[in-house]
Amino acid sequence: MAALERLGELAIGAHSDQASILPASGLLAMSIPASFGGADISNLIVAEAVSRLVTWSTAAAERLLRHLVALELVRTSGSTEQRKAIYGRVVLGDVFEFAFQREGSLPPRLVQSGLAFALEPGGGSDRAITSADWQIVRAFGAGSEPVAAILDQTRVSLRDEDAKTELTVHPDFILSLGENAESLARLMTAFLMAASARGKVGAMTQTTAADPSVAIELELLDAMIQKAASLIDGIQVDDPPIDFAQIDRFCLALDTARLRCSGDHSPAT
Repeated sequence: MAALERLGELAIGAHSDQASILPASGLLAMSIPASFGGADISNLIVAEAVSRLVTWSTAAAERLLRHLVALELVRTSGSTEQRKAIYGRVVLGDVFEFAFQREGSLPPRLVQSGLAFALEPGGGSDRAITSADWQIVRAFGAGSEPVAAILDQTRVSLRDEDAKTELTVHPDFILSLGENAESLARLMTAFLMAASARGKVGAMTQTTAADPSVAIELELLDAMIQKAASLIDGIQVDDPPIDFAQIDRFCLALDTARLRCSGDHSPAT
């Protein structure tokens, strides 16, 4: 929390690229598991970090959110050595980002290309140039098994400048997806988006004459965030059997509470 306060001071200051303040803050590594030397921080504190950060810098909060979702995908994927290498880069300040897949589209496919693999063009992942150092793309490997391909953002940028350049992925940067990885990443996304909305709406109620009903929606959203944080903590620490129906209910409840609190009362999709 002390690191978060220092980050707030930097964010409020004059910075042309607000998102660039994250690497030096130490917050990028806050969700690294204890088994890999992490601090084993409660997800309630993770949500608090996103809620506060969004009031100082929307860009930095969005970057942190996508980074934390990427690390959740990694947490149950790949080998121990691969996860250790990724966490090592995070500790050094590298930012990861999960490339969200467009609804209704198929993931790209990895095909053999010499000693490496090439990521076929197309697919449903948003691989736009971003400020993140690494992008994680959900793809199909040999035999159509789901994998996470980790792309060096510098190489992605070069490839975008020259469409004829093949986008290659080293085998060490291809992680087999954990059985529950995508479901848990989806839950983490809903959870952190709810935390971001809580921060935005909470800040507005401090500066404007808000509708009294907003206070009720804010309390309901906060209760859902606390309940979801407890659920995610239990999954990450105890590794119990996953109840996918429960995950679906939590995602729906979080999305609905977020939309209601933000003033959009349309049904969640």
